[in-house]
Amino acid sequence: MGKCDVNDCKETVNYGPCAITVSRCIDIVLSINYAMLVKRSNADILDDLRVLPCLSGLKKDELSSIGGQAHIRSFVKNEILFRESEQADFLFVVKKGQVKLFKTSSEGRELSIKIMGRHEYFCCAPLYHDGKYPVSASAKENSSVVVIPSKEFKDVIGFSTNEIGLKIIKGLCNRIKYLSGLVENLSFRDVEQRILMALLRLSEEKAPMDNIVSLSISHNDIASITGTVREVVSRIMSRLKKEGTIVDSNVRGFKINKDRLKNIISKK
Repeated sequence: MGKCDVNDCKETVNYGPCAITVSRCIDIVLSINYAMLVKRSNADILDDLRVLPCLSGLKKDELSSIGGQAHIRSFVKNEILFRESEQADFLFVVKKGQVKLFKTSSEGRELSIKIMGRHEYFCCAPLYHDGKYPVSASAKENSSVVVIPSKEFKDVIGFSTNEIGLKIIKGLCNRIKYLSGLVENLSFRDVEQRILMALLRLSEEKAPMDNIVSLSISHNDIASITGTVREVVSRIMSRLKKEGTIVDSNVRGFKINKDRLKNIISKK
């Protein structure tokens, strides 16, 4: 048989009762190799998914339902995976390389939260809170990441977890979001801003529908929450009282006008 072009070769190879063209032989071999590659890739993804504690106990068919929708994506150094406050459509598992999680202030200051390495996962919490990424993420070096669609992930978790378990998961995710907010406040806001934000959060938690809210909390407790000292809190609280933001103050606590407080915060 003479030399021929793979793409248009019409030579026939005879194997007893079977006769196929050379190009058809090559197509079959390539198909088999591709199928083996896809199978190996899917197996790798399932192994990566098992590092998530909430998925480690799932059966193979349950895990496969997520693995079938997940895919591996490569990022070059400094490439952005997502930005803070974007819709959390995916969660991620680092397969190779490193990913930096960070927050950025309104003035452009950057705070690194964590460097994620191989088999570390991130962005589970926002799926059960407000659906927004609480941080930004970028590749610290050339990296490969398993990208998991949030809908499929939540569907499988919902199917394999009872209502009480889901409530516990949501509660834990809310606490993670709260702690993320504390980190941001301590890092990017000055003392006065931290105190004002703490007062607003406490009043919203106690009576979200009321404007005048009674709070039973000491200056020492506020100082502890905001990472400062009692003297600083007392000075700021005294000014808020003169401005009419704090009313009816006594040894047991005080009442706060949320509308006035929000107006002060908006001007900071």
